[in-house]
Amino acid sequence: MLPNFLIIGSQKAGTTSLYYVLKQHPQIFMADKKEINFFFKDDEYARGPEHYATHFVNSANWLARGEASPGYICHPEASTRIHALIPDVKLILTVRDPIKRAISQYWDNRRHLNESLTFAQAVDRYLSDDYHPEKIGYFSRGVYMRYIRRYLELFPRENLLVLPFEEMLSDAENFYKRIFTFLGVDESFVSEDFIEAFNPTEVWKNPFYQILLRRPRYQTRIPAKLRRLFYWGKKMRFSAPPIDEASHQRLVNFYKPWNDELREFLGVDLASWGQASPKQE
Repeated sequence: MLPNFLIIGSQKAGTTSLYYVLKQHPQIFMADKKEINFFFKDDEYARGPEHYATHFVNSANWLARGEASPGYICHPEASTRIHALIPDVKLILTVRDPIKRAISQYWDNRRHLNESLTFAQAVDRYLSDDYHPEKIGYFSRGVYMRYIRRYLELFPRENLLVLPFEEMLSDAENFYKRIFTFLGVDESFVSEDFIEAFNPTEVWKNPFYQILLRRPRYQTRIPAKLRRLFYWGKKMRFSAPPIDEASHQRLVNFYKPWNDELREFLGVDLASWGQASPKQE
């Protein structure tokens, strides 16, 4: 038994919330493990389809069977691997303002003490539209149309549902209804968790962790395996500080052609993308 739909991305675009809401639907089976990454990680893929199928044991009675691995959208081989195994699969992609998406990924690494650069330094080092699985993709993950075109070379347009993440926030009921219709399940299903954030941004309050969070260059003085020793104590909600205006403008210019192409492809208004204040969460 294999899935008949996949949530293929995007990272930091609501896939965790989407996963948990779909898991509640009585006609949808979601694999217990989010981010199986079978088509993303070479070592997982090498284990073969029989191993992948173990995530969907006893799912035959559900109308829809799926999993969520947001790295699938940008991995250069994922679309080919998926098509070879499940060519009729339906694909769900959420897209988010790529600047906000990049900031969110950057600060996720900062919160986990895995990023020693400031945001401006990260822009200087990583700004590229060429994604490689072995490299940090803060900015390359946001050139959505490059990856959409790659999937459409193999899958029919009707098998791909692309939804702006912002619709999940502004009109959650319609957002999920479109997904349920796409999957052929009961579209009247409603959950109190439609507007719940399942992946809230939190940090530890202890002063040692806070020093490493606020002054990332100090992270390089501590081996990565030891940084987890600073994960202790109470937590608090976290909002990222403003990025610098120069970096913001560089990203606006960088993403403009990609966003324009996506806007035309979807036929929706994405004018707010890139126009917000540099302060993001």
